[in-house]
Amino acid sequence: MRFLSFLFDKHLDKSVLAIAVAASIVLLTRSEENKITAARVVSSFLLYPIERAGDYLTRIETLQEENRSLRELAATLSHERERLLQFGAERIRLRKLLDLKEDSFYRFLPCEVIARSSSRFLHSVTVDRGGRDGVRVGMAVVGYGGLAGRVSQVFPDFAHVMLLNNKAISVSCTVKRSRVVGILEWERGNLFRLDYVGKEEDVSVGDTLVTSGLGRMFPKGFLVGTAFQVTEEKGGLSRKVGIVSMVDLKAFEELFVVIGGRGWDNEEFYEQLEAIGSKKR
Repeated sequence: MRFLSFLFDKHLDKSVLAIAVAASIVLLTRSEENKITAARVVSSFLLYPIERAGDYLTRIETLQEENRSLRELAATLSHERERLLQFGAERIRLRKLLDLKEDSFYRFLPCEVIARSSSRFLHSVTVDRGGRDGVRVGMAVVGYGGLAGRVSQVFPDFAHVMLLNNKAISVSCTVKRSRVVGILEWERGNLFRLDYVGKEEDVSVGDTLVTSGLGRMFPKGFLVGTAFQVTEEKGGLSRKVGIVSMVDLKAFEELFVVIGGRGWDNEEFYEQLEAIGSKKR
């Protein structure tokens, strides 16, 4: 081993040439098939570092492109945040001028579903947050896409949530585009109907529904569903509006309890986001 180390350290070029000559002589003495096989092995061995280098360069180019996209997205979000802060301040000033009650936005308490009901019509789930976490009866519960239900019972360490596809629950909703108001009632699966919509009222397929805040059963402005069917009742004065929920009410594993409210000028929310961002970096 010391002899080989000496050769490669002191006479690298001559050693490589000697190995190449010896390999060539060995290949010349073998059969044609063996020559082809050996040539493939040698070429694969020699070209492997080049292939790896090519893959590495491709990954670098991909990462650079992703970084450019992320920087552009970060700049856009930063600009949008400043615009929203300005709109929020303007909105607060206008509400004060009109002597309207100050509104707020909400905190979302994450929780996991730990049990589901087996009833066909009284659908509910149990979540792993309770009174110790600030959960109270009547609080709205949302999924990643929109409204999921409301808290019906609270215990110290868990709570029962009545889902939208429960016959005992109704939701006052507003069509986001035209501000038409109706009552959401469950039919089957993730499908609902919007009742009390007049024949002349402006509702179209594709319209988005949000909670109206009327009756104070649910906070105002949470996404509920999308209209997929609008037909006129025969001989009636109303329209039949089919709605599909924004949330798959049979598949979710995580939910968020909507807790309390905070003023729009409260900096706690932004401080939390910045803390999360600094941890990721």
